[in-house]
Amino acid sequence: MRFRIATAVLGLMVGCFLAAPAEAQEEKEWGYNKGFFFRTPDFELKISTRTQFRYTLTNFDETSTFEDRQDFTIPRARLRLDGFAFRPWIKYKVQYDFTGQVYNSVTGINIPGNFTCDPAATEPCEEPDQTVSLGVRTGPDLRDLYFDITRNPWASVRLGQFKAPFGVQELTSSGDQQFVDRSIASALFAPSRDQGVMLYGTSFGKAFGYEAGLFNGNFRNRSANDNDKLLYAARVHWDPNGEYKLSESAVDHPTKPNYTFSLGYLLNWPDSAGDLKQDTREGMFGLKYLRFSVLADAYLRTQESASGDVDSEGYNAQIGVFLIPSKLEVAGRWSRTDPNTSLEDNEQTETRLGFGYYFSKHDLKVQADYGQVKNEASATDEKTDIFRAQFQIVF
Repeated sequence: MRFRIATAVLGLMVGCFLAAPAEAQEEKEWGYNKGFFFRTPDFELKISTRTQFRYTLTNFDETSTFEDRQDFTIPRARLRLDGFAFRPWIKYKVQYDFTGQVYNSVTGINIPGNFTCDPAATEPCEEPDQTVSLGVRTGPDLRDLYFDITRNPWASVRLGQFKAPFGVQELTSSGDQQFVDRSIASALFAPSRDQGVMLYGTSFGKAFGYEAGLFNGNFRNRSANDNDKLLYAARVHWDPNGEYKLSESAVDHPTKPNYTFSLGYLLNWPDSAGDLKQDTREGMFGLKYLRFSVLADAYLRTQESASGDVDSEGYNAQIGVFLIPSKLEVAGRWSRTDPNTSLEDNEQTETRLGFGYYFSKHDLKVQADYGQVKNEASATDEKTDIFRAQFQIVF
């Protein structure tokens, strides 16, 4: 079985490098088009950035052991390079995040005083040892590095590190979200980036598309797989009225209904021994029309292990309307997760109201949302109120 998979992957790679027609010679070009670009007949480089600056106010339940807090953060500061090399259909993308990785550090360090106290002294030390808290920090992180071989729109190949094709809200860029960030359902079920290979394609009218990939299954930036199994992910989507771009909100103000249906499947063995098996399904519907947008997403997961099977489920529903077309939007979200459906009072629920002002679509916008996450698994049904405000600029 593994030999057949390896042979199929190699065949896809070789088949996509069949001879291409000769390219016409053109002059060099450079300029700006949603990023600074330089282009020749054999090479293109486009440089762009995306930065988010966020304020968060968190009020914990009075029964919580945590203290209320407020903070300023830069959740994403990304540099993106993309283009093509040798042939226009050999494309590449590199995306680096300067603040995206969370690094755990020691909780505190001991700083000794400037001198050692005399044990026989009657007076206390004037410069005692001090403990300084450090906590966690963020730092640089490689997000994407892949090549696309796109000569045939029905059968293109992607190689490298990128998002596995599962979880529609995760597949939608963090810069194209309707709220300040994704839902709790997406955070629980979507795998995000990994290293692997993917076959994907669309019809010529872009009304139908698919993606299917093989991945290590142990997150991004890992040097090797940690077991002898792979993550399998696949997604199909149908866009009856033409291409439905994975971008939330009806910021383009479409004059005819633009909607999509998609189904996704994920199979993974996430522990290093390969004894824990996860089988996850997803169904999604999206609609954009004039000022309105709707998103409905559902996940079902079966987790098998030696201790027994566990079923999980998650849901996310969003609706938005522009009070001023393409500029001022108000939106609502309801999201729910249940990590073990056989247990009572085990759910988390997120309710949120959001506002967005789009100066230049998603490239320059200000967003704010207020909501509550209720944890029914806690003894007191703990509730956490969160206010977030964010400025985003993309260029």
